[in-house]
Amino acid sequence: MTDLDLERLKHKNAIELEKLKWTLKEKELSFLEAGQHLRSLNQQLWQVPGMAIAVTGGIWFGAASINGELPKALALLFAAIVDILTIFVLWRLRKIIQIQIDLQNKFNNRTESKGRIVVICWSTLLALAATLSILGSLNTKEFSIVKTSPTQATYNYLYPERIEIKNE
Repeated sequence: MTDLDLERLKHKNAIELEKLKWTLKEKELSFLEAGQHLRSLNQQLWQVPGMAIAVTGGIWFGAASINGELPKALALLFAAIVDILTIFVLWRLRKIIQIQIDLQNKFNNRTESKGRIVVICWSTLLALAATLSILGSLNTKEFSIVKTSPTQATYNYLYPERIEIKNE
């Protein structure tokens, strides 16, 4: 083997090594990016149901404060719709998370993928909240903070005070 052949072999091996390095770097970056996506989706998975439950509680309080039967029923039905749609959002989020988990498992040469208990628990709670909202909308007379008779009314008066402004 001549010096020129040796240099060509070194150059060929250096090119192959560089290609291998960039292939591994690409896999590493893909792994890290998949992990970032997974963390972000997991954060959303924990935030979405909490927000839906907060909205539901606010609507329930507002509905219990309303005197009219139709607005109260509509508010409670809206709360039920929000809770039901949130269940679909949670399962869609979990499906997207599963894609990221599969990517992570592919990098680690694993095939296990369990862990839908959180989505099942949140879905059960949201379904229960939706059921209570529907039942409340069907029986609005019992769903109230303040019990008032039909003849009783609340009047709010504003009594402005005289305010004097002096320039000095």
